[in-house]
Amino acid sequence: MKNNKIWRVLLCLGAFFMWSSMLAGCGPAQEQRTTRVDRNGGATEAPASTEGVVVTNDTATRQLTLRDLGSDIETVIAYDATATMTDRYGQERDGSEIEVGEIIEVKYDPSSGKLLATDIPEDVWEYQEVDDYKFDSDESSLSFADRKYKYTDQTFFSSDGKPIEMMEINKQDVLTVRGTGYNVYSVVKSRGHGYIRLSHYKDFIGGMIEVGDSMILPVTKNMLITVGEGSYKVILSKNHSAAVKNVTVHNDKEVTLDFSDYEPADSKVGVITFDIKPAGADLTINGTAVSYRRPIALAYGVYQVKVAMTGYTTYTGTLDVEEKASTVRIDLVEEKADTTKTTAKPSSTSSKTSTDDTDSTTRTKKMDSDHTITVSAPEGAEVYLDNVYKGLAPCTFTKVIGSQTITLRKDGYTTKSYSVDVLDDDQDVKFSFSDLGVKEETAETTATPAP
Repeated sequence: MKNNKIWRVLLCLGAFFMWSSMLAGCGPAQEQRTTRVDRNGGATEAPASTEGVVVTNDTATRQLTLRDLGSDIETVIAYDATATMTDRYGQERDGSEIEVGEIIEVKYDPSSGKLLATDIPEDVWEYQEVDDYKFDSDESSLSFADRKYKYTDQTFFSSDGKPIEMMEINKQDVLTVRGTGYNVYSVVKSRGHGYIRLSHYKDFIGGMIEVGDSMILPVTKNMLITVGEGSYKVILSKNHSAAVKNVTVHNDKEVTLDFSDYEPADSKVGVITFDIKPAGADLTINGTAVSYRRPIALAYGVYQVKVAMTGYTTYTGTLDVEEKASTVRIDLVEEKADTTKTTAKPSSTSSKTSTDDTDSTTRTKKMDSDHTITVSAPEGAEVYLDNVYKGLAPCTFTKVIGSQTITLRKDGYTTKSYSVDVLDDDQDVKFSFSDLGVKEETAETTATPAP
């Protein structure tokens, strides 16, 4: 009898434990954590992994800061020689070779923050040497290579290893762009822009300045010209006079071209009179819109010319300037007709008309004389709109429609340029920019005369 009671107790206990197990299985699932066991038998967390943009690489402390794709979350990870690191081609590399702006996938120990391995995800694309691109701030898009990509507030923009604003990218800059699919996560300014200031050049005001092979501008007072990094031959010309200097421009640096040693002489400069039909067509020389109401002084050489007007076939060709004075005639053909590209050659008939000191060849722009642009800050900075001086901030000037470059300069501070889009919206425009940083080097470089 006593044994039967014992068996009944044991059966009840067994049923109780089975019932408890069933209830536990029906309850909510518990988070499972995978652990590793070290050599001493202690449990440690499994490696963590993440994919993101490298926003800093401190080679002195050997630490990476990684920003998760599409978010503002950043992770600091230490690395040493024990980590396995490969580039996009699967080749091993050192942590110091990881560039700011790269998109990488990392595995690390979450308890120590130590890097275990890195590689480049297969779906990450990279375009280098991007120099033909367009930002559209209204739709947050970046177009290049005949495709349109999307950027966001989390997209990382950088120059010289430091973060910058998207507006600080100038059309003169060359970019490295990285992303996945149609999303841009990193834009690095691989080659930036600097500035050329002119001094002692009053004899050429109203003439033209050529910077390298791709830029030609009217010469105005207080010029500060934004150009891409590189070495250039700079030519100032007016009427039959010209002065030439060589210059090297570095990123975010200003170089001064001093023409105090200029002596008037009979130089190889041609005065070109354009006879364009129909009247009112737009003329561009080397990509810059110019007015041809009066003759234009150009140094001897070959120029790319385009003439366009609504309803007519656009003319494109080359202009070979090799005479002191000549006339170029271009007749546009209505769009229904068929035309081919030709080479414009100055005719043998010359025009003796020349510009005087008060006349200048100006870039054709759409002006809104009923509205203004105001730059209010940083206070006291020199303000330039597309290389033309407008005054000291705060200053107000006539509104110009379209994509513009606003450059801010102040003695002892770093010069900065901002790309802005001015809409044709019948409204005044106001800009206020952040303070300029103090210059690391205050000495200006003077360019040397060309041989």
